[in-house]
Amino acid sequence: MRQEWEPEDLIEVWTLLEEDQERLRNKSGANRLGFALLLKFFEWWPGSRRTPGRFR
Repeated sequence: MRQEWEPEDLIEVWTLLEEDQERLRNKSGANRLGFALLLKFFEWWPGSRRTPGRFR
């Protein structure tokens, strides 16, 4: 995991795009915040991407 971040990198990784906001519309309160954090984390985390044959 990265130890040092530039402000531009943080903005790029953690900003919610329009499609992300669409996914959050039916969530409320703390659920919305938690879902948003997990969504952005798993988009960024290299181990979260599926590779062919990895999951069966």
